[in-house]
Amino acid sequence: MLGVNPGIIWSLENKPERYYRRFKIPKGKGEREIVAPKVGLKVIQKWFSVQLQDCARIDDHVFGFVPGRSHIDAASVHTNANWVYSIDLTNFFPSTPINWVASSLINIGYDADSADRISKLCCYRGALAQGSPASPVLSNISMRGIDAALGALAAEMDVRVTRYADDITFSAAGEFPQVLPERLESLFSQTPWKISQEKTYFSEAPVRLKVHGLVVNGNTVKLTKGYRNKLRAYRHVLQTNRCRQEDLARLSGHVRYASQVSSRDD
Repeated sequence: MLGVNPGIIWSLENKPERYYRRFKIPKGKGEREIVAPKVGLKVIQKWFSVQLQDCARIDDHVFGFVPGRSHIDAASVHTNANWVYSIDLTNFFPSTPINWVASSLINIGYDADSADRISKLCCYRGALAQGSPASPVLSNISMRGIDAALGALAAEMDVRVTRYADDITFSAAGEFPQVLPERLESLFSQTPWKISQEKTYFSEAPVRLKVHGLVVNGNTVKLTKGYRNKLRAYRHVLQTNRCRQEDLARLSGHVRYASQVSSRDD
């Protein structure tokens, strides 16, 4: 099926250290370790990701790693809210264990042998690899049961919910349900994922409400005031041809992103 010699498949499954490289990239004030597959394995994982993306049904409130859905779409769900409450999961990919991935594949129709093989070819050291092209779609498949529970919880409390990768956000125009944090703790206590207490966020109007870096007070998503000020400076540098060549792609990217948000506002 993959067009790869069975001996190579055996090696990929049983000697994975040969087929990955590890390095670190900056992340906020710290670093994130990337475990990236080498080209041969990466091609196989990418093939799996495309096939799985075509067949996996993902809930409507899930926006991360879903073609045609963006974080702007996710933020738009929370406009006109009176409050926003969001949680973040710690080390999302590395904390998704291989046995959970295999079980999730069985739940969507794969037999046990196929699920075992796919999970072995796409996981590293017993979990999803931070750097594999298959990890995003496999994380969504692995979260299907949790996504159903999150949707049911939101319906029960008459609030809105979105999930963008490991960022889960609730909001509503009414009052904040005080039991929501406790219910979420109970829900995730039965899973391999842990809620990051440092990244839990709550805000209530008239204070600014932010979702994925966008302001959702009112009926449209907007850029923050600080970001708009930066954009004015970026545009000035670009329009006056004072931008260094090495900064051109970065500043142009910011301007394009602002246009994308503005077009959603329009």
